[in-house]
Amino acid sequence: MKYKHRNCIIENTPTEQLPEMVKITKAPKLRGDFIDKRYITLEKCILAIEEFESTRLINSKEKYVKAQLEDVVVIEE
Repeated sequence: MKYKHRNCIIENTPTEQLPEMVKITKAPKLRGDFIDKRYITLEKCILAIEEFESTRLINSKEKYVKAQLEDVVVIEE
């Protein structure tokens, strides 16, 4: 069975010990590190993708906030 989450293709790859194991077989260039990674369950796979996206969003907001603050106050690094 194939699943799709945030443009990543996730396929079932069960083993004898882990019947719910999944593997990411295709992903956009931005999420290329996920290709061929295996996860114990579909839920764990989705959580990993969501964590990556959340971190990316938080990091991009930091740059936006700094740019807005530079217009108002002097920022020293």
